[in-house]
Amino acid sequence: MTEEEERKQEDYIKDGMAHHAKNIDDFEIDEIVKRSDGSKCKITEKTKNSIEVYIKSKTKKGINCYQWFDMKNFNQSFTKI
Repeated sequence: MTEEEERKQEDYIKDGMAHHAKNIDDFEIDEIVKRSDGSKCKITEKTKNSIEVYIKSKTKKGINCYQWFDMKNFNQSFTKI
């Protein structure tokens, strides 16, 4: 791959990330969001293009966890309350 091709590929990836992360500033750390299954989760961290969410277990045998989502997956799975 030439330098020009590498630069074009990097620009394409950067533009794609920016497109999916365009609404990341609409969400704040400690904000409660609604998951597609109806459960409520808490935003615990953010980067420029992804969000970490605390997800509480749904059963007694389940586990509580923290999970990172890129903005494309976050927007498909969560909504503002």
